[in-house]
Amino acid sequence: MRFELLGPFRVRTPAGADVPLPPRHRALLAALLVADGHPMSAERLVAEVWPDGAPATAASALQVYVSGLRKAIGDRLRTTQAGYLLDVAGDTVDAREFERLLSSAGDRLVLLDEALALWHGPAFDGVAAGPAVHAAAARLTELLLAARREWGGLALAAGRTGEATAELTGWVAQHPASEPLVALLMLALHRTGRTAEALGVFARTESALADLGTRAGAELATLAEAVRRHDPTLTPPAPGLPGGRNRFIGRRAELDRAITLLGTGRLLTVAGPGGCGKTRISYEMTREVATEYPGGAYVVELAGLAAGSGAEALTAHVAAAVGAREAAGVPIAETLNRHLGSDRALLLLDNCEHVRADVAALVHGLLAACPGVRVVTTSREPLGLPGEIVLPLGGLALPAPGAPAREAARSDAVRLLADRVAAARGGTPLSAAEEPVAAELCRRLDGLPLALELAAARLRALSLTEVVSRLDRRLDLLVGQLPEGRHRTMRAAIDWGHDLLDEPQRIVLRRLSVFAGGFDLASAQQVGADPDGKAPHTGDAVLDPLLQLVDRSLLERTATTDVSRYRMIETIREYAAERLADESTDGESARARSRHAQLWADLLAPPPPVEGPAHAAWLATVGAEYDNIRAALLWTLDGDGDAELGLTIAAAMWWYWWITGRMLEGRSWLGRALEATPAEATPLRGRALRVAASLARNSGDLEAARALGEQGLATFRSLNDRAGVIAALNNLSITAQGQSDFAASLAYGNESLHLAAEDGNARAVAAAQNNTAGTLRCMGRLDEASALFTLALAGFRDITERRGEAAALANLSIVDRRLGRLTASRTGMIESLRLYTELEIAEGQVDAIEGLAQLAILEARPAEGLTLLAVAERERSTLGAPIFTPDEAADRDAAESAARTALTSSDIAAAYRSATATSLTAAVEAALRS
Repeated sequence: MRFELLGPFRVRTPAGADVPLPPRHRALLAALLVADGHPMSAERLVAEVWPDGAPATAASALQVYVSGLRKAIGDRLRTTQAGYLLDVAGDTVDAREFERLLSSAGDRLVLLDEALALWHGPAFDGVAAGPAVHAAAARLTELLLAARREWGGLALAAGRTGEATAELTGWVAQHPASEPLVALLMLALHRTGRTAEALGVFARTESALADLGTRAGAELATLAEAVRRHDPTLTPPAPGLPGGRNRFIGRRAELDRAITLLGTGRLLTVAGPGGCGKTRISYEMTREVATEYPGGAYVVELAGLAAGSGAEALTAHVAAAVGAREAAGVPIAETLNRHLGSDRALLLLDNCEHVRADVAALVHGLLAACPGVRVVTTSREPLGLPGEIVLPLGGLALPAPGAPAREAARSDAVRLLADRVAAARGGTPLSAAEEPVAAELCRRLDGLPLALELAAARLRALSLTEVVSRLDRRLDLLVGQLPEGRHRTMRAAIDWGHDLLDEPQRIVLRRLSVFAGGFDLASAQQVGADPDGKAPHTGDAVLDPLLQLVDRSLLERTATTDVSRYRMIETIREYAAERLADESTDGESARARSRHAQLWADLLAPPPPVEGPAHAAWLATVGAEYDNIRAALLWTLDGDGDAELGLTIAAAMWWYWWITGRMLEGRSWLGRALEATPAEATPLRGRALRVAASLARNSGDLEAARALGEQGLATFRSLNDRAGVIAALNNLSITAQGQSDFAASLAYGNESLHLAAEDGNARAVAAAQNNTAGTLRCMGRLDEASALFTLALAGFRDITERRGEAAALANLSIVDRRLGRLTASRTGMIESLRLYTELEIAEGQVDAIEGLAQLAILEARPAEGLTLLAVAERERSTLGAPIFTPDEAADRDAAESAARTALTSSDIAAAYRSATATSLTAAVEAALRS
């Protein structure tokens, strides 16, 4: 039966029919349900059934009600020595289900959706509540309010603003004095452009609280004030979009025009000079329309991609940004097309001018292959593609010459300047006397947002009149230097700001232009300091100039939880890079770029950590610096840089490329680095050949992996580098195993094991044991394989090599499964999955899920097994990580065949539907809970 407490109180049969209950029977049942399986004495039940006072006949009447209730619900109602007990363990109680959902692990928004859907009115509605029921109703109501608050916050964060607004409106009507719900409703209304209504809600809440003899709390009052001033932090970014650093002012007409144009075509280019606000208006447009694209709204920043990187590098960059991972043997463009598919998706490619031709080719192919995709680009000139819609963007709307001060103050340019001036001066706004000067400054700068931002930053130290006079002189000097007027104005604004810098500030500015992405203070100090060149001479001397550059809006500070990072606006970075490349800097550019490249070589020099949290942190650090690392590789390998340093970086990056599924890109960089350096035998070259072979093997190109591996082995042998020889032999053992060349694989593995044992290299011994055991398993020599895998597992555990431990556990589990030791096999595979999950190695997780799928099929759970196999197959395709071990591929195919044989066609279809709805994360979490 189903017992419903969350709304009208009722009981339903399994068929869905209502069980009629008189009022006293409902009160009795409600009290027994609240007792939650514990007995209640007759005295307590009397107080519950007659909350306003019991009659003299209450005891006998209670027995009548108990008898009547038992007829309705059966022997669930029992009589015990301690009183009456209700046993509904096998039934459904909506309140119990509600609390279970609230305490469950998983997607909170989905869980809360399900939990809140259980409510249909006030708890225990229709029951004359006694003390226990009244307390239970109050408790459930508090849980409901907490769930609604949590749901509202998560729904707003997920972009479900319209739905959140509708729900919160109803909830606030029920609880007009609930300040947390009111705050969420105000936020939802404000985010949908209904600011006046949001403030109206606040006013009504103030009135309701006044009727109760209290007033709005500080948090709600502060929110109301933030809504009034359109605080930028109240507008969250759409998924994949950075948050606005400050308020978006003006340009409503251009924004509406952009949205309209986007709806009439599939390619919109926002074109204009540097500093005109192309990026900002495109971000705002994407925020406003993001919910219209179920396939996602993606922002891909191209400023960090160096000119000349090539079409393949561009495509790989875009694919990585949207979450598409390389697949073995599949061109990266095809992988990107498959990822975006036919769903409606929006792709914003920002800062395209320096890679314009490659972007044009990419977009042309993308629009042809993905009918649901729309593309927005920002560039200083259009892409020149058929069907491209161009939105020219210039400066903000300017006040007309001679316009009254009040009218001038309403223009977009003056509004922006006034807002930034107030921010620069600690909240002090423009005075009435300054407004005409501000209008003139806006006209002089053609309303270009970046120029206005730079001018406002000067007002910390100069008056507005002084700013205008200095800019006037600079503009006079620069007339005619550039062919396009707005570019001339922008360069004038930056030149003028640059002239206000002292020499250390100028030096630091141009040296920091080598960073292709953000950077932290320590990196800035290493690149900015130059003991062999001009001042500043030390890292400490970089700090003050850097902070002053932030003050002058030439650098932006992007705060993180622990470490501040900085970045240059792309227009400023281009300007500073031109200054750095000037011949008058006397080799400073090469020195700065060399120090920049050395930063990443030093970062990558230690091997990646093997512990879970440390490994995850390493991946995050390298990911954050990826644009910088790629820029360093490009400089070192372009003919003018240090190719040996480039090879060092590329060889150290292989693990990141493997883990993140960028094997094609990694192979490309390693190939370029190997070609750019002399072919003579060095330990570095041998290592680069070995890791290139690993990437080739893991992407399914076994022939290339074998050839590269043999070259690496020959290099190490010629150097008499035993550690290198051992590693190369191990690598080749795996590759030959994948080629089913088991004799060669055993020869490589046994030689590696022999050399490692002689050298006392415990890690290499364990690795060789693991790899050689794998070959024995492929040959069907399971007892020998089991013994060797066991030794490898012990060896990895002795040296706390957790990735190796996870691999050995999975391999041993496969042997146990084939020998019929299913319990041991499951234990080992679960432990392997746990380790891979802690290490955040997705391919290892897929291997384990595949192993658990095969166990499920052997344990007569074919539907579960087929679902997990389908999940694993999908994830392998996404990761670009095919199975290359022959016996594992055969096991997988046999398991799928067995599952399909055991299931009906409808069962098979259901399993694949379930797999489609199951993420790898969900599959892993479920397996670890089992």
